[in-house]
Amino acid sequence: MIRSIAKELVQGGHLLALGTLSITAFSSILIGESPTIDLLLMAYLFSYGAYSMNRSSEIGQDMVSNPSRTTYLQRRKKYLPAITVACFSFGYVLAALRSVPFFLALLVPLILSALYSIGSKKFVRLIGVKRFKEKLLLKNIVISLGWSLVPILVGLYFRQLGTVLLLLVPFIFLRLFVNTVFFDARDIVGDNLNGVRTLPTVYGLHKSYTIMSILDFSSAIYISLLIVLSVLPVYSVIILGLPLYSMIYRWLALRDYALIDIMCDVVGDGEYVLWGALLFLGRTFI
Repeated sequence: MIRSIAKELVQGGHLLALGTLSITAFSSILIGESPTIDLLLMAYLFSYGAYSMNRSSEIGQDMVSNPSRTTYLQRRKKYLPAITVACFSFGYVLAALRSVPFFLALLVPLILSALYSIGSKKFVRLIGVKRFKEKLLLKNIVISLGWSLVPILVGLYFRQLGTVLLLLVPFIFLRLFVNTVFFDARDIVGDNLNGVRTLPTVYGLHKSYTIMSILDFSSAIYISLLIVLSVLPVYSVIILGLPLYSMIYRWLALRDYALIDIMCDVVGDGEYVLWGALLFLGRTFI
């Protein structure tokens, strides 16, 4: 029973959605607001809807890069489009009840999700490829950009989009960028077979790990500066544990590549689930 729940949590996409929920709580706490039930529910719904859309469009390609997850999702393949529609529809109803600007801003995640998952032939003239993930770094940028919008959406929800939330955007972007490159390291075989250009397929694992470490250090320095300049409260120092967490699990994966599935799907995506709770502990005890 516990194993089945854990498998659904990880391979079903719920852990990733809980991570988005946690980042939303994290952003709310930083501006002194208590995250509301409807805000957290929307964070979960939009993230899970985007995940379902992406899995539905890439289930064939994922058989090479992540066969265990693909096999697990095969039985619900025909339901994934309906799940996507249900998640986004319910989320937009909740958003419309909050405010029109908030509702309109939430159209951006849907557009990014659709463009990333489905693609368009019109992109060929603009960027040379049909889908974002076929262009070096473009996939990483789009995914990171999507999640870095969370603090802006939180600000619109509470009607207080100020300096703190805007300056949180680069930090979230860097953290997600590192995560996406790490997943590319896991998918290197499948991406090579499908001709997908990523940092690991182009530059190799060791150079990619070096780049990820540089980005980890950059995100730590960035947060440190915001704390020193009193933009963020002192208790935000606890956030500096996140880049360290990232470097440790990457080091473990590099030592034993057989662990990379667990490091990606559980430990890597699990980082974001920690954000809200970690900041709450910092505010309480520091």
